[in-house]
Amino acid sequence: MGKPLCQIVSSDYLDKDVYLNIRCFYLAAGYRLIPASRPNPEADLLVVLRGDNGSEQRDFRGEIHIYDYVKEYLVDWQNRYPVASRLVVVSLAASSLQPAVATAGAYGKPAITAVDAYLPVIPALWSSAWRSKQRKPLHVSNFKRMGDDAYQQDLLALIRSGAVQAFGSKWDLVGVRTHPLSYLQANRVLAAAASCFGLMWPYQRGRTLSGRMWQAPLNGCFVLTETGTDILGCPGVIERQAFDASSASLAFSDQRCRQLAIEAAAFWEAHTRGLAALLGIDPALPLAGAAIRRQRWLLLGWDLEFRRQRLWGGLLDRFDPPIMAVRRRLARLARRLGLRSSASNDRPGSH
Repeated sequence: MGKPLCQIVSSDYLDKDVYLNIRCFYLAAGYRLIPASRPNPEADLLVVLRGDNGSEQRDFRGEIHIYDYVKEYLVDWQNRYPVASRLVVVSLAASSLQPAVATAGAYGKPAITAVDAYLPVIPALWSSAWRSKQRKPLHVSNFKRMGDDAYQQDLLALIRSGAVQAFGSKWDLVGVRTHPLSYLQANRVLAAAASCFGLMWPYQRGRTLSGRMWQAPLNGCFVLTETGTDILGCPGVIERQAFDASSASLAFSDQRCRQLAIEAAAFWEAHTRGLAALLGIDPALPLAGAAIRRQRWLLLGWDLEFRRQRLWGGLLDRFDPPIMAVRRRLARLARRLGLRSSASNDRPGSH
């Protein structure tokens, strides 16, 4: 008998760090992953990421695990998957794992089992080696349009003053020069730092976790975050009333950072095993070194593609304006010489 089939889908956006953790989690549980390019009714398990509202397979009859960690959508899952054999929604609602709660379905629709938990995290995928830590805190995220949010305004002031180094895209909107990172680059940057600032959308605070809350501590990097956001009691996450100068000046020794990495790995290993128990699966954790290396090739591949796109985009930014200027000059010259009208008469179908 072959391995059961699992398909992972995310219709609006793919969080690749989340995807890699999920991928390893279900591979370890004995599933064979199949491409998500099109719906496959033969799959035994459908995994829906982000809790997004774009996924719909009304004829899917297998089990469905929905990870609602973005907290952006309200979806009638029973209507989207009316004939599923089982619907499980994994959504962090409290500070600890709770027994699964089943909600009876309407006539002819599947019941929903609510699992109070966060995403699975595979520590060995993200733990990077480092020798010593830089003391200036980081902020690794794209700029978010959050209006007059006090935390963002505080953080922006720290970045402009040079007290915090920012990485990510769209910061030029507020006059900050920086550049985006691939997932692999972001992981390495966090491993080199003793601390970083997290910044969540206001509607997410106290309802879910930021990805920095697990990835940074696994690399011995403390996370400074908004009050009320560490709802799982994560190692290395420090809540602050404000992102002020005292927050940016907190000092963490290399020894404390190394101890944090050990504590974070144990915490997330236990959390992931607890989640598996709630889902009724038994993954072979921790993954063997060979399995981790195979999955890390995905990180490397994404990094190479990211670098290629940045290089190509930089070349276009540099050479496209001069090329367009030359083309405009040639077009003006052609109009003066009457070449355009004669050329158009030579096109097929012009007679």
